Amino acid sequence: MSQVWGVPAELDGQHVVALPRGTDVLALAGAWFAAAAWEAVPVASAPATRMAGARFRGVVVQEAAVATLGRLRLGDAGVLVGPAPSPDHDVYGLAEGGDRAVGWMTAAARRTGGLVVSPDRALSLVPDRNADVTLTLWSAEPMAAVDAVPLVRPALAGARLGPVDLPRPNGSADPGPQPFGVTAVFDYDGAVTLTMSRATNGPVVLGSLDWREHGPWAYRVTWEPLEPGELETETPSPLHVIARDRVMPSMARVVAALWRAVGGTVVDAGGFVVTSDELRDRATPHR
Repeated sequence: MSQVWGVPAELDGQHVVALPRGTDVLALAGAWFAAAAWEAVPVASAPATRMAGARFRGVVVQEAAVATLGRLRLGDAGVLVGPAPSPDHDVYGLAEGGDRAVGWMTAAARRTGGLVVSPDRALSLVPDRNADVTLTLWSAEPMAAVDAVPLVRPALAGARLGPVDLPRPNGSADPGPQPFGVTAVFDYDGAVTLTMSRATNGPVVLGSLDWREHGPWAYRVTWEPLEPGELETETPSPLHVIARDRVMPSMARVVAALWRAVGGTVVDAGGFVVTSDELRDRATPHR
């Protein structure tokens, strides 16, 4: 592995994540760790040049650039060291940290199309970028079920819509906004469920945004396939992948319709903000 990426000795024995070259690793870290910050900023020096000497008739020799690895503090969860460059990736090692930091490395690799490698370099994983299909719109505006169902129905054409029971913390007699849920059931692809409820704690990434860009009302769109256990594996069956590819555009269109109606910020299952361009891409069938 070191021969493939040129991983320096400083990363030996560490969990490693390889992200596409130029990835903003601080932004990814800030989505999970509010206090993420560079303890030491990485420095990539320019290649040095020197004259080879008189007998070489003043030939200019260019020496390789020398990079100084940075240290990125992941709050109280650990320290990331890097990047060590490779042809297509920026490579980081986990100098300090435990399971939470390793979980972030996997989520970051999944988000960007990267790779994670075990400390002994015996195991490597390219997380499936489409494995986490859940999307949540965080908005300051609540919506009643009677308004939401006709809004999302075009994105779930042909599905059978039905109510989902959710706890009502304010009591059923409370005239204020109440949580609700509707489910679309597909014969071959499982069920897509939209729920809306008020949440006391949102994902960490919302703390980095202007307070006007989100709110406490969580519109969550989830998928339950016919074989739910396949959601837990990185190597699902072809039938699962086909079903997932069919429902993902519909899920994105549901979220897009809600976003246009009530505004807010969309966050994926990995805890990262989904841009409008990404949402548009998700809503486009690719098969």
